[in-house]
Amino acid sequence: MSMSGTDVVVAPVTVNKQTHSYVQWGPIIGGAVIATAISTIMTVFGSAIGLSMVSADYERSSSATALAIAGALWALWVTVSCCMAGGYLAGRMRQPTFDSTKDERKVRDATHGLLVWATGALLITIVATSSLFGAAKTAASGVASAGSGAASLISQNVDPLSMALDNSMRASGQQPVTAEERNEASRIFVNALSNGKIEPADRDYLAGRLAARASIAQQDAQKRIDDAYARLAQAKETAKQAAERARKIAVLSAFLTAAALLVGAAAAAWAAGLGGEHRDENLLLEQA
Repeated sequence: MSMSGTDVVVAPVTVNKQTHSYVQWGPIIGGAVIATAISTIMTVFGSAIGLSMVSADYERSSSATALAIAGALWALWVTVSCCMAGGYLAGRMRQPTFDSTKDERKVRDATHGLLVWATGALLITIVATSSLFGAAKTAASGVASAGSGAASLISQNVDPLSMALDNSMRASGQQPVTAEERNEASRIFVNALSNGKIEPADRDYLAGRLAARASIAQQDAQKRIDDAYARLAQAKETAKQAAERARKIAVLSAFLTAAALLVGAAAAAWAAGLGGEHRDENLLLEQA
């Protein structure tokens, strides 16, 4: 093209193709930090609420079932909330690339939300194992054990074997129980619990020693031995049931944790897509 005798050369317009990665770690890390902060705050807050639901007085404390349900719902709500917040921030702050379709941008935004979820999970793990998070970690573990621990201290004997020996070997005479006799009786009771029954010879032996020392009838002494063994067997059964309940709670907690994490991943991906839609809408309005 010529203008005033001077030739002007117009270069063709070219569009530079982007060569950088579609994954933008700045928004991902920012969203993960936000999610970790929210999770930390809400965990400490939830621990305070949980500790307020338990008491050393078993009658005034909430049941273990109520605590488990409340803890599961709270953990699910916290996980979904922090993942949605972090995912939305990552989707909203991600720099869009308009060399793709709308559906492709949604997929990329959702992928950034999943990376926020994964990075946040790693950050929470690191923070939870650090000394800075010690108070919150202690409070959270206290919620799970405070109710059952207080109930156990109140409803169960600290040492059932010692209590059984005290009840069976007490006497009003002048012959106190020697340490040797007590240790011998303890070994017999422990062996009986291991076998599931007390041998007649051991029962008669303990009853004879008790009858001679306490100046009581042989039948009364045998009844004491039988009652002591029955209490020990009941304590053993109670301990087995408590261990079985603890195992079931641990299994249930593991499944609930995995489920909450999966729901959190879906929430982060959805929120990132929503944040990307709001970002694109505002950019189009500005361009218009």
